Amino acid sequence: MALARIARTGLRRSEVTVGGYSGERDMFCEGVPIHKRSLPSLENVTTNDNLAYLSSIRNINHMSFWSRGIRITPHHRVYSAERVVEESESEYEESRFAGLEATRPGEKPRVVVLGTGWAACRFMKGLNTNLYDVVCVSPRNHMVFTPLLASTCVGTLEFRSVVEPVSQIQSALATEPNSYFYLASCTGIDTDKHEVYCETVSTGGLTHEPYQFKVAYDKLVIAAGAQALTFGIKGVKEHAFFLREVNHAQEIRKKLLLNLMLAENPGIPEEEKKRLLHCVVIGGGPTGVEFSGELSDFIMRDVHERYTHVKDDIKVTLIEANEILSSFDVRLRQYATNHLAKSDVQLMRGVVKEVCAKKILLNDGTEVPYGLLVWSTGVGPSEFVKSIDFPKSPGGRIGVDEWLRVPSVEDVFAIGDCAGFLEQTGRQVLPALAQVAEREGKYLVELFNNIGKQNGGKAFSAKDIPLGQPFVYKHLGSMASVGRYKALVDLRQSKDAKGISLAGYLSWLIWRSAYLTRVISWRNRFYVTVNWATTLVFGRDNSRIG
Repeated sequence: MALARIARTGLRRSEVTVGGYSGERDMFCEGVPIHKRSLPSLENVTTNDNLAYLSSIRNINHMSFWSRGIRITPHHRVYSAERVVEESESEYEESRFAGLEATRPGEKPRVVVLGTGWAACRFMKGLNTNLYDVVCVSPRNHMVFTPLLASTCVGTLEFRSVVEPVSQIQSALATEPNSYFYLASCTGIDTDKHEVYCETVSTGGLTHEPYQFKVAYDKLVIAAGAQALTFGIKGVKEHAFFLREVNHAQEIRKKLLLNLMLAENPGIPEEEKKRLLHCVVIGGGPTGVEFSGELSDFIMRDVHERYTHVKDDIKVTLIEANEILSSFDVRLRQYATNHLAKSDVQLMRGVVKEVCAKKILLNDGTEVPYGLLVWSTGVGPSEFVKSIDFPKSPGGRIGVDEWLRVPSVEDVFAIGDCAGFLEQTGRQVLPALAQVAEREGKYLVELFNNIGKQNGGKAFSAKDIPLGQPFVYKHLGSMASVGRYKALVDLRQSKDAKGISLAGYLSWLIWRSAYLTRVISWRNRFYVTVNWATTLVFGRDNSRIG
């Protein structure tokens, strides 16, 4: 053993090549670990008993080298998260993933959840932690109440009112010794080993970034959400703001207030002033319409009172390729169109061809200058979902069966915007709505709790356990605010079905009441109520911070 260490040290110091590759710098070449090619050469260096010792190393159970908890491995010694280093065949092989190993007999099964959106948080909230340990992996440590996110862009609500920390949604993440939240992104899944490979969010706080680790699971729930659709249009990612996260709303708010204040400075040409104060929204779905309505409210009340020098120059344009709110009743769509026009929101029909730094080019050759551009054209599969080698549903989401399982692998489920029914199920892919994700999370947690009570929580142990009734989604209706104390409420179960549809002030009261009851915690319900009351009495906060 000692002679092996001396031989290893001598090789590194002299940079002698082993099996055709040199030292630590070439630990991996074309995806092949060095120990696969270097062992015969190193064994030839040793003699007598040392040779016998090295030859026996292959029979060591390397799982014994691991502990259940996290072990630190420097980033420069960690291989790609998608291709795992094989178990070490010799003492000097140190490159391995730190992380949580597979659960042992007698320990609670571990459920790993990827994401902190509507589906993931509804699932974690109801999970029976007497039956399971839970590990959540996500690049954010909170859930966003997306229906009210547009209100934070103009100061109607404060940002803290629409976020809920996951440790308050599921307290086990903060209090249970074997449950964890990891601020990281999943980069790969090994379904044979029942492991996920993760990469920490890069913030500059660690010596080696991004730091990589693995987590073994008994059951895996993928709820990684979706990303904004850009349709490959040039310039969208570089120049447009999306509206899906709190930091998006913060950037929109800062940009809006910055443009208002810049436009008041002396010497700004009139044409430049009008460009700065032109807010363009792309996409006429519920998010685009609600943001346009909030923006028109902000202009009518707050800008006219506090930015009187530029109040006549600011305007809002909503561009949609087809019809706004296409999933709503025809009568409601017409009401929304008329109301937005009365609120000085200009509606344009057009398809964006290219986005430049200060203007948008449409397919018909029209140029639309802008100071603020918000992109809201729906969502599609994220890069992570595209990279996973799972069957896909129509539209590119992870394919699931009627019980929300990924049928091609064991112990893997997918819910929320990242999942869709496989074509062979005969079911349509559900829309990317918060209520769909929430209902899927609620269904899956009941399924998991039932499996856990029948001792099916461990890996490969639920094959013979009946899963009960498959998931069935029943649409409860759609709502959208259009500004100035007006909203739309469409309670039809489908686009072509008959049902109740309302528009106006009563609908606005229903809209606010419904969303207030859906906010997860009483703490946030209090915050939202206070924010609404404060805005009604004192107006919106227009302080620019940052």
